[in-house]
Amino acid sequence: MSYVQSQVPYSIIATSPAMAGDHGPESALAMDKKGLLVEDEMQDIEKEAHVRNLPRLVGELPSDRAARRRGLESRLRIAHAKVAAITERPLIHGRCAILGLLVLASIRAAAAMQGNIPGYSVYAMHFLTTSSDVICVVCSLPLFAFGARGLCVQKGCLGPMLTLVFAMSLVDISAFGAYLLVATPRPLAPGSRSVVDVMEAMVGVWEWALLASVALQTALCASSWRIYRALRMAGLYAPEKPSDVARDRQKEISVLEIVCEAEDIDSLEQMEFPCCEAKSDLSEVIIDTRASIESAKSHNGTNG
Repeated sequence: MSYVQSQVPYSIIATSPAMAGDHGPESALAMDKKGLLVEDEMQDIEKEAHVRNLPRLVGELPSDRAARRRGLESRLRIAHAKVAAITERPLIHGRCAILGLLVLASIRAAAAMQGNIPGYSVYAMHFLTTSSDVICVVCSLPLFAFGARGLCVQKGCLGPMLTLVFAMSLVDISAFGAYLLVATPRPLAPGSRSVVDVMEAMVGVWEWALLASVALQTALCASSWRIYRALRMAGLYAPEKPSDVARDRQKEISVLEIVCEAEDIDSLEQMEFPCCEAKSDLSEVIIDTRASIESAKSHNGTNG
């Protein structure tokens, strides 16, 4: 009996008078509606769902990042080859200058060990020039040791290094000028009148070292500037815009970049000075006055 009853639909069982019991016609009608709802839900579940195709997405356009990267690498290779050809001689000159400064340092050390120490009046000048030599060698050695593709250029230290070498060159030249003003020949030893003794009394090892230091530091500064200018013109150092990387610069590099930033130089070039404008206006007035006077003279000559 239980098996047969389990096969009977739920709607028939729910709507049978036996199951309705004593609830009355309203209860039987409510149960009939519930049975119909359950059958509808079961039919919806048993229906096989229709498979729909997903909408086809529009493919993205191929990115040109790889093409731009290949173009940038090609420009970098060409620019580095050009800079390597231009900076070959400045690198050699700078390395020779650094080697000369190291030789000067050893000569000064040998003279000091032998007891040949400059006098008190010029001691500060020789100390300044010796210190400037050491600073120039330490600061410029990374550039001239590893070339234009070293860390000195990649880390953006070439500009500050150039400014420092230029400042040390000015210190060296100033010390040399002060030496010429205050230095006096050393007294000769009694009984020594040879040409060598006289020359040593006038110009000793420290004086020659000072003169050589000025020349070598000037050469080092000039070599550093030539390398800096070549890199800036090729767009390999401090480009103004990302698109200027490895592109030839059309505008000439100003010498003021040794002590100023490129942005400061551009702002100085864009400045207008009232005094210059007044001078230009005055010159235009003078030219117009002369032209009117000449025209008046020519008119009077024709009337006469």
